[in-house]
Amino acid sequence: MNIIQYKFCDGTTSAVEVTDDIYEVHLYLLQQEKRLHWREAKHNVSLSYFTEMGIDFEDKRTENPLDICIRNETVASVHKAMSRLTVKRRKLIHKAFYQEMSLRAIAREQGLSHSAVSQQMKTVYKHLRKYL
Repeated sequence: MNIIQYKFCDGTTSAVEVTDDIYEVHLYLLQQEKRLHWREAKHNVSLSYFTEMGIDFEDKRTENPLDICIRNETVASVHKAMSRLTVKRRKLIHKAFYQEMSLRAIAREQGLSHSAVSQQMKTVYKHLRKYL
């Protein structure tokens, strides 16, 4: 006969006496549970976990000067295109992308329907494409 101890959330423990066969099954299930936990933990470790542990990863990639130039030109052209939008459309873009508000939240704030704000965004995209 073997004893299996259970620990409960409130801190209390309870002991149960079991046969050898049941104890072996219990040990087997504990092993399986540990393996499953480690298998899942191995695949689900985030970068923030490492940074919280004080491990920092340096980005060793070097940027291609052509890529930098293209990115800068793209950013400049987007800013130029946005400057050609009306103030109302620029505010919509600001709320959607810079403040990261959902279209539903913008609609609630402005007292409009979601479909009206969605249509306004489509119009903004159309104008940006035209200016780019």
